[in-house]
Amino acid sequence: MPAYAKYCIVGGGAVGSVLAFYLSRGDPGQEVAVFYRRSESVKAVEKAGGVIVEFGGSTSLVRVRPLLYTETGVECDYVINAVKAVDVPSTLDLMRAVSRLARLILMVQNGFGSLELAEEAFPDKCVAGGVVYFGAERVREDYVKHTGGNSVVVGSRRGWCEGLDELAESLRRGGCDVKVVDNIDFYRWLKLGLNSVVNPLTAIARARNKVVLLEEARSLVEMILSEVVEAARLHGVSLDKEKLLRHVLNGAQATGENYSSMAQDLMKGRKTEVDYINGFVARTLESAGWNISVNKVITLLIHMIEGWHEQEGHS
Repeated sequence: MPAYAKYCIVGGGAVGSVLAFYLSRGDPGQEVAVFYRRSESVKAVEKAGGVIVEFGGSTSLVRVRPLLYTETGVECDYVINAVKAVDVPSTLDLMRAVSRLARLILMVQNGFGSLELAEEAFPDKCVAGGVVYFGAERVREDYVKHTGGNSVVVGSRRGWCEGLDELAESLRRGGCDVKVVDNIDFYRWLKLGLNSVVNPLTAIARARNKVVLLEEARSLVEMILSEVVEAARLHGVSLDKEKLLRHVLNGAQATGENYSSMAQDLMKGRKTEVDYINGFVARTLESAGWNISVNKVITLLIHMIEGWHEQEGHS
């Protein structure tokens, strides 16, 4: 008989660990299995007795069952994929194994492409997207710092499903502010607007999020967002540029002391999600006849830095 865990989280990084924290508080007594790519991560979590999450000045030990990606003999009611967008394709076999009887698959990656890939791979499942509005940093394998915010917007593009409401309620009981919507793509575009500015600019500058609030950054921010608005229009989504600009600046202000996930990735010599954020905008514009765009230039700059780190062995 396969082992059972009510919740399975694919990816024990910063976002996955914080979601495990909320679920463990919201549904105590139910097991949360967290899948890791590296055996060192599994051993560290086992030794600590769980994942340590720092939140609001105190720490909590979140008891989870740490498993390797190769340990597929588990069945789950709810599967949450919290790996970075660039890593989603490598997790599909694991997801197929653990979601055989699942009521819901939730994808919480930045940008566009991951939710679409899961919808294609699991045509008979309730597949939903999640837009995360909290900050987190993985300090070490068994320790994550929750750096602010507590909201998540979730929704399925295939219509309502019972499992989504139930997962949302469990997260709410754990302290996460969850909103279930029927127009998740609109919120994905809002988050993409924020990510398209904050993530690459902080990564290139190796600076905290507040760097995008500088007067010297304003023209670049507006050029990026003008292209985001046009790309969204080409996908049938209407965004108001001034409202989007306020949304981005407010987000950068609220998380000013944080390092974006893309900045953290480059600092640690890891691949980024730029192709799913600025790259997605650039490809959309190219399909409409644009020869060059600011988002294309930014994507190329990030790839140049990634290539340099890979060549030099930086970490």
